This record gives sequence, structure tokens and C-alpha cells, in this order.
Amino acid sequence: MAATDSDEKTYNYWLVIFVTEFLVISIINAFTITAFARHRHLRKRSTFLVMNLTVADLLVGVVTGSLFMYDTYLRKNRNDNGHCTWPGSIVCAIRTTFTIASQVNLSLISLERLHATLFPFRHCLITRCLYFKIIIASWFTSFTLAFVMRILSSEAFHYTRASFSAVTLLVLAVCYIIIIVNVQNNPHSEHHGSVHKEKKLSVTLLIVTGVSVLTILPKAIYKSMPEDIKNKWNRASSVDIRDIVIVIYFANSIVNPLVYAIRMREFRKALRNLVSSKRQAAQTRERKAEEKRGFRLQPETNL
Repeated sequence: MAATDSDEKTYNYWLVIFVTEFLVISIINAFTITAFARHRHLRKRSTFLVMNLTVADLLVGVVTGSLFMYDTYLRKNRNDNGHCTWPGSIVCAIRTTFTIASQVNLSLISLERLHATLFPFRHCLITRCLYFKIIIASWFTSFTLAFVMRILSSEAFHYTRASFSAVTLLVLAVCYIIIIVNVQNNPHSEHHGSVHKEKKLSVTLLIVTGVSVLTILPKAIYKSMPEDIKNKWNRASSVDIRDIVIVIYFANSIVNPLVYAIRMREFRKALRNLVSSKRQAAQTRERKAEEKRGFRLQPETNL
């Protein structure tokens, strides 16, 4: 009985942590999308993939987070291994799609930044239509990968997911190593305004990617480990290592807006304008409410 009560307290403890994390993910990415939507100068071709990544991160907090908490902490059969069978694989695929889409978009951003760094003038000729096609293809690929992974056995799913994360990390590492080498070998290009802005954006996205790698890597390593080693680690530790790894992994969806706010002056300005406009709107509503109350009290005063 005591062990059951202890397990229930542990479940509630992790549930509160995940609820808080998913709320932060949803709120911070919703603010980011609103800033992009309300300020036209932020909606450039160079930020289309960044906006798509923000949408994926928002859906991680809203959809994936809700399904994860229900399946892991609120569902009655919590001891079930959670393997998906048809037609439940569609729901499981939706739960997995947005985290995969986030990693796919990180890879696409790194490839796009690599192209912008190596071929800056050719990169300027890329049309918006091509960006939209790439974005649509990324979502189709993410859902297809999620569905295929979910119809596999539980063990095959974990190894496939770890392999996908490893490929993502490899693409990110190769792209940004080439970008860093190119930037260091071409210092004179910094004098060209447009090229300098592209490289500054590349550095910003490099920081985003670097932090994202630090959040993705622990889960990739953990999922690729044999089950007996993972069970031995969990028995030796006073906390659930699996939950710690998952918390770190989902923190990937919080990273992007924070780095944008630190590195991009235009984005900081847009966020300040958004916050100030909401504050002014709240003050206006309060003033109108006070005027209405004063107007209602005025006849009684005259009497």
C-alpha cells in the first residue's frame, strides 16, 4: 500500500512538471507566431522555415503534450507498453508527427542556411513558391514517418526513432561545421550588407540548432540503449531517468523563441510592441468600463 501511494505521488509529481512544460511551450510559441503574424517585416523568405518550425513546436505543446499526458499519466492502463495497433496508430502517429516535424524543420533550416552561406546570390533567387512546396513536403514526410514508426513493434519503434534522431543530428552537425568554416575563411564578405545579414541569421540559427542538439541527444542515446541497461539505471537511480530525458527532449520546443529574442533585434522589437499593445488594450478596456460605471451613476447623483 505504501509503495502504491509512493508511486501515485511520483506520477502526480511528473504530471505537474509536464503540464507546466507544455503550457510554457504553448504560450511562448503562440506569442512568437503572433509576433510573426502582426509584423510584416518579420515574414521574409529567410524566416519561412523558422515560422514553420514555430508552428510545429506550438503543436508539440498543444497536441503532442495533451496526448502524451493522457497516454502516460491519465489513462487507466498506465502499465501498458503503449504499442499502437490499427486504427489507434493514426492517433499515435499524430502524437509523434509534431516532434518529428520539429526535427525535420531543424534539418531543413540547416540545409537552407548552408545554401545561403555557400551560394548567397543564388539563394536570393529562390521563390516563395518553392519554400511553400518544401513546407508541405516536410509535413507529409513527418506524418508518413510517424505512421510507419508507430505500426512497428515497440522495440523497433524505439530503435527507428533513435536512428532518425541520429540522422538529424548528423545533418545538423555537417551543415553547421561547413557554415562555420566558410564564415571564418571569408571575412571580407561581412562588408556586404545582405550577405552579412544572412550570415548573422545563420549564426543565430546555429545557436538554436546547437541547443536543440543538446536536448535531442540524451533521448537518442537513451532510446538506443538495450532494455536491461535502462532497467539497471532506473533501479540504481532514485528518479525515473526516462522522464528526465523526456523533459529535456520537449524543452527543445522552448529554445527557439528564447534565442530569437536574445539574438534578433527585429524580433525583440516585435515582442515589445506586442506586449505594449496588449497592455494598452487592457488599459483602454478598463477606462471604458470606468466611464460606463460613471455614466450609470450620474443620474442618481443629479437626483
